[in-house]
Amino acid sequence: MNANNTVSPFLLMFVRRVKDFGKKSADQVVVARGFAEFKGKKGSGMRELVSNTLEFDIRSLLHPKALLYIPIGAIVFLFQVYNTLAINSLAVKTEKLREQIQMTSSVITSQELKMDELHSIRNIAQDAVALGLSPASIPPVELEP
Repeated sequence: MNANNTVSPFLLMFVRRVKDFGKKSADQVVVARGFAEFKGKKGSGMRELVSNTLEFDIRSLLHPKALLYIPIGAIVFLFQVYNTLAINSLAVKTEKLREQIQMTSSVITSQELKMDELHSIRNIAQDAVALGLSPASIPPVELEP
């Protein structure tokens, strides 16, 4: 006997029970509280235990307060998820802006250094002309340390 032949009758019985469940009235439905109720009864076996545990009253689980709390909880949960995603998105944007600011700052600093260098060379040239000095025709000699 293979596994498909073993499982099929159980599934067929389960489907039949589920279909028949909607036809039963509330006083016919039994809620199983545990295995201890069935232990002392004569003729009760695994089949009755499974059938009694599968048959329960769903209305006893769904109270009006529960139906009110579930959507409220879902809304709070979705709001929290949205806020978390928004914070992560803002953190990524902030990091990109921080990198752009650092790059801009380094370019500005580089330009300021170049400007100071050119300004100091111009000042030296003006001071030399004021003292009557002229540029030498001989190229400069570089000394190595």
